[in-house]
Amino acid sequence: MLLSTIILYLTLAVCGVLIGAAAWRYDVYHREPLRMIVLATSMGAALMWLSGRLQVWTINHFAEQGRIMPNISLASLAGLSEEIAKLLVVLVLARLAARHVNEPIDGMIYGSFAGLGAALEESVWVLGLDHATHLPPQEPVRLAGHLIFGGIGGYGVGLLVTRAPRAVLYTALALLGAAAIHTLWDVVAFDAAEKFNASKTLRWYHTAGGVALMLVGMVVYRALIADAARRTREWLGVCDLRTKQCPPAC
Repeated sequence: MLLSTIILYLTLAVCGVLIGAAAWRYDVYHREPLRMIVLATSMGAALMWLSGRLQVWTINHFAEQGRIMPNISLASLAGLSEEIAKLLVVLVLARLAARHVNEPIDGMIYGSFAGLGAALEESVWVLGLDHATHLPPQEPVRLAGHLIFGGIGGYGVGLLVTRAPRAVLYTALALLGAAAIHTLWDVVAFDAAEKFNASKTLRWYHTAGGVALMLVGMVVYRALIADAARRTREWLGVCDLRTKQCPPAC
């Protein structure tokens, strides 16, 4: 039993490291220190725990009034509170560790790892709740999903710290975008769980919906990463390492 538990959480940790490495590779100019990455991940996990307590309190509050929250409300509560929590991690780091959060791409890098920390905390909670003995196949998807949402939501902070035009607007839009995709993803997941518990059958449209939303998230994430990388090159006055194209100041 102890050995299976060790293997379970070791596998989860390895998945987290591999998915995190995929995001860290985008930080190619002034690579963030490992201690800052670990700090962002830890803060993401801590604020995810607080977000979970807020969600439980809200659900219980409605239950005490004899009201049951529908799936759309539960999903909205989770999506908004968790994405705000990830954004807060990046904002706090930008305030307290300004010499590290100082490039346009840094908002997405730290937001991604705040999301990874949030995902790891949620995975540990879910695995403990289910008394799992092996890593379910959906856990890597959970890790990647939260990382993507956190990166999208943190995009605007990189613009705030570099005083880019309309940075506040972009920060708000990025947060709302991350929360919207997250909420829709949870709507599909909650409905799938409800239907599966009733019929023990997984509907094809739940799988298709989850895959489609994840693809949307990946496309948005990649587009914002490309934009943040371009802004970073212009900010630093360096050349694109892939295409060798240079800004005028390079």
